[in-house]
Amino acid sequence: MEPFRLLPCVILMVVVSTSSQEVNNFADVPCGKQNPRRSRIVGGLPASPGEFPWLVSITRRGGHFCGGTLISKRWVVTAAHCMCSGTMQLPLNHVRVTVGAYDLKQDLKGRENSNAHQLTVKAMVLHPEYRCSHFVHDLALLQLEGDVDWSSAVGPACLPSAPNSRNYSSFSDRMATAAGWGWMAETSANGRRADVLQKVTVQVVDNNKCRDWYKSQQKKVKILDSQMCAGYEEGGRDSCWADSGGPLMIGENDQMTVVGVISTGIGCGRYRLPGIYTRLSEYVPWIQSILQSTVI
Repeated sequence: MEPFRLLPCVILMVVVSTSSQEVNNFADVPCGKQNPRRSRIVGGLPASPGEFPWLVSITRRGGHFCGGTLISKRWVVTAAHCMCSGTMQLPLNHVRVTVGAYDLKQDLKGRENSNAHQLTVKAMVLHPEYRCSHFVHDLALLQLEGDVDWSSAVGPACLPSAPNSRNYSSFSDRMATAAGWGWMAETSANGRRADVLQKVTVQVVDNNKCRDWYKSQQKKVKILDSQMCAGYEEGGRDSCWADSGGPLMIGENDQMTVVGVISTGIGCGRYRLPGIYTRLSEYVPWIQSILQSTVI
């Protein structure tokens, strides 16, 4: 990867206030705006086209393997473990990002009249404390080779306020939505990877409660404050394989905020084993610093 050069100007970050929350917008248009909705992910249902216009498909050798979130015309947030193969980082030329996707069976083949558009990746920046094959600080930024064009199918996500902000929230007990093209069951015998974008409603679980649940199942998983859990005690609804890197979202006042990145867990939708997500609020300062110090 070539070294980053300093920008001649500072990338704009707008802090948008609503009646009850602050969000961070790294784009040049309003963030978190959905198209009207009609109506693996495990226990979910199909999303509508354009419902989550910031959600991207990350592909390798033409096949989807992770999700990501578009936060500006040139930057995507995803899970760092998606950018690794074993203990090694993936080569840049192996990775592509498709924006505006909905039905991957069609969109990754470049069908006519598709809203999908594939872009190459100029640079990938893994969190400096992340190590391949682990899930601590599981966050990466992808810098796209060219600008995306905003449309009804392609738009930026809002990110949450940082921990030192006035309206910081842990989002505990809030209802959230995860979305992706991952497996629709934990085993291939019971399901397959989705072609059409899926979504599922899950509840954010307080970290202390989540630790207790994992411990009750004899699972030695260390859940850090920089992570968050979402799911249900009884299981049944969850993100799953190939959803990694995609968004965990909370909506308020007709605006959705991506609060987490799908990271890890044990199985999919198991009793007292909710999914574990990277807590984005903890990383907003780092994201801002990367966007401000690199070339567009």
